[in-house]
Amino acid sequence: MNQEQLFNIFSERFCSEADFVYRFCASVTLNEKDAHRITHDAFKKISSNLAQHANDEYPAMSLVMLCARDILSGPEIKPGHMDHFDPVVTELSHIKDRRARLAFAAADICGFTHTEITTLLTGSPDAVRETAQLLAGARETFYGNRKQTVSPVIWSWLAEAVDDTIPQQLSGEFEQVRKATTAFDNVAAVFRLRRGQLQLAVQSFHMTPAHIEKLKIMVASPEIRHTQEAQKIEEISSYEARRRFLRQMAFAGAFLAIVFTVVYKSVPRKPNLNTLEVLGYESIALIEDGKDRLDLPTDSFDEVKEYLASYPELGFKPKVLTSKSTGLSIEGASVLDYDPTKVSVVVYSDPIRHDRILHFTLPGETSELPKAEPGNFQGLIYQTYASDVMNMIAWNPAPGILAIAAGSRGATELADFVRRGELGM
Repeated sequence: MNQEQLFNIFSERFCSEADFVYRFCASVTLNEKDAHRITHDAFKKISSNLAQHANDEYPAMSLVMLCARDILSGPEIKPGHMDHFDPVVTELSHIKDRRARLAFAAADICGFTHTEITTLLTGSPDAVRETAQLLAGARETFYGNRKQTVSPVIWSWLAEAVDDTIPQQLSGEFEQVRKATTAFDNVAAVFRLRRGQLQLAVQSFHMTPAHIEKLKIMVASPEIRHTQEAQKIEEISSYEARRRFLRQMAFAGAFLAIVFTVVYKSVPRKPNLNTLEVLGYESIALIEDGKDRLDLPTDSFDEVKEYLASYPELGFKPKVLTSKSTGLSIEGASVLDYDPTKVSVVVYSDPIRHDRILHFTLPGETSELPKAEPGNFQGLIYQTYASDVMNMIAWNPAPGILAIAAGSRGATELADFVRRGELGM
């Protein structure tokens, strides 16, 4: 196997575990600086003998094994100043024995089995019973259940019990102990909560892309480094060329914007649409003689939606309120063309109260209308306008879209109609 193939193995298999291993070290040592050092050393040892690890089935375990040996064989590591560390994880410092803390982090944060934890602690999977006792004590210290009588069997296999993965050869004995442990349900509930908090807390510890690149460089051959340098030079050159192009485009855009502004201000334009006045007039006409003035007289919700969605050059997507949920029926729809503004309108009628409600939609914002006291109906923020013959409420169903409901009903009733129609209540 050549150097390039080994480099690819290191990059794809081992570097993909960088975040996992770093989080493991951070949760065991409670010290960012030492966690970084230990992780880096583990990668360095792997990279110095890649051929030996090329066929590892579980790269993460190989890396964690190296980290565990470093943590257990080196001097005691004091927790560092990690103000952003989640309080739940900092409570790991209550577990004074670093072997117990390592076992706890491997089991409750990383999800290792008893056999794997024993291998981490001793280099051999044979001392599982001793590991179970060590882990039971660590869990009892962390979860704070000293006042409750809980069997070491329960403590040592708590994760497997909660996840329903107790080994078959142990299930009978465990079930007997569990039934005799009155505090089991409470202990299991606390365990679920704290394990979730622990796992979330260590998510903030991750290797940056720059760190992972440094790990890759440790095993890169001179040929690969040379290729990477050439690629970086090419990327920088390409980046500078794009910057020059964008700078030129920005100057051209600014010049065109100035020309457009001068031309726009010098060309006479039609006065803006007086929305409330015009739609007030249209509302009166549609209420008095609705069906005869509609482009599409229909009681079909789907036909109205299709008509408005396919209308040419409407410039926006009007939302059709669901008629069934409002207690009213649809009479039809139209598009009012006030060049250049187009306004969609859907007419609803109430056969019991013998009145109509108009739902207008057009481009705009409520801030463009005359100031009015805002209302709030179940989260619908609207402005109210009234005359001797009708009321109007205006709101923004989406940015840049103005909607107006008009009718003889009060503002709150109109808002209720709109809210029900929007939610399909």
